[in-house]
Amino acid sequence: MGHLGRTPELQLSKAGKPYARLSLATNRWWNGTEEKKEATDWHSVFVWGTLAERCVNSLQVGALVFVEGSLTYWQVANSSESPYKNAVHGHEVRFLNSPKASGVLLESENLDNPEDARNHNAVAHLS
Repeated sequence: MGHLGRTPELQLSKAGKPYARLSLATNRWWNGTEEKKEATDWHSVFVWGTLAERCVNSLQVGALVFVEGSLTYWQVANSSESPYKNAVHGHEVRFLNSPKASGVLLESENLDNPEDARNHNAVAHLS
C-alpha cells in the first residue's frame, strides 16, 4: 500500500498490449540509536490490459492504492548499476482515496500470460 509518485500513462508493449507503470512510494519506520527513523521506498508496478486502462483513467499523483501482485526479477545487460531489476506485476489494485474513483479493480485478463492468475508464495504485499 502506498501513494503514487506520478500519474500513470497508458503505453503499448512491443507486442501491442496496453500496460501502465505505477510508481508507488511506501514508507517504513524503525528505531534508530536515539530516534525513530523513516525511509521511503519506490516500487515499479506494472498492470496490463483493461486494468491498466482503468488505472490510467482513475488515478493521479498522490492517490493511495493497495496493490497485490507477483514480484518478478530480470537481468539487465550492460548495466553499470545493479545487474538485476525487480517489479511487481499487479493483479489487483484497490483505490483507497483517489478523488477520481473508488473501489476495487481486479485484473480481468492477463494479456502476457494465457494462464489464469494464481497466488504464489512470491506474491508481494506492499506495506
